[in-house]
Amino acid sequence: MQDQVLISVVTVSYNAVSTIEQTILSVINQTYPHIEYIIIDGGSTDGTVDIIKKYADKIVYWVSESDKGIYDAMNKAIDVASGDYVNFINAGDKFCSLHILEKVMSFNHISDIIVGQDLHIDENDKIVSCSVLPPKYNLLHFYITTIPHQSCFIRTSLLKKYHYDISLNIVSDWKFFLQTIVFDGCSVAAYNNVIVVCNPRGASSDNRQMKKEREKVLQEMLPTYIINDYQLLSCLGEEFIENAFFLFNYRWMKFFFKKFFRLIVAVVKIFK
Repeated sequence: MQDQVLISVVTVSYNAVSTIEQTILSVINQTYPHIEYIIIDGGSTDGTVDIIKKYADKIVYWVSESDKGIYDAMNKAIDVASGDYVNFINAGDKFCSLHILEKVMSFNHISDIIVGQDLHIDENDKIVSCSVLPPKYNLLHFYITTIPHQSCFIRTSLLKKYHYDISLNIVSDWKFFLQTIVFDGCSVAAYNNVIVVCNPRGASSDNRQMKKEREKVLQEMLPTYIINDYQLLSCLGEEFIENAFFLFNYRWMKFFFKKFFRLIVAVVKIFK
């Protein structure tokens, strides 16, 4: 039943005294009754902790201590989360309405990952952009963009299996989605409505660093799927042409196409 699905909502914060209260209120005032709210603070010194304490009776678990970055803080939340799904909503962001979690769970509470839209606004509450969900997720999609993380509901078991890579500063969530959706084939449900209202900001706006980290991830991950030719075909499937465009952007693409060409030659010999 939908009303039995527990959502672990997580807020990671650091010196967010001016913005965290609106986030907390947008969580604790949800009409959906089964929410486990977790706040992981990075040792704020600006009064953020005082605001967290103000709502401590509505928070299942919170801690304020130093960490190794945002993904380390998110991993701490994953370790204590007991819900069926986890949603990460940043300090300063807010759910678009007090009924949105109820609507999302009524829409789907079976898929591995439920994806909605982010609405981005500026400091004057003017709309800057709204994320668009694609008809399918493949390598080409992840080369161009990612998934709106704040508007995702992810199976807790998946997060506990992989956790986030703390060696990455920006794209660890992107790596997680690439692994689970593209390579592992986890199911995704697209909720084509806004879930979270957020302000564009932070390290993820550093496009040069983002590209560098993404290339590092791909160079580490894709060869493990190329070693076995059948894994390669399974990974790419009918979308090979689309993904070939993606692979041209990397220096080791010659190795990839050499392996693929050898597989084609082998298949031709079998059917001669």
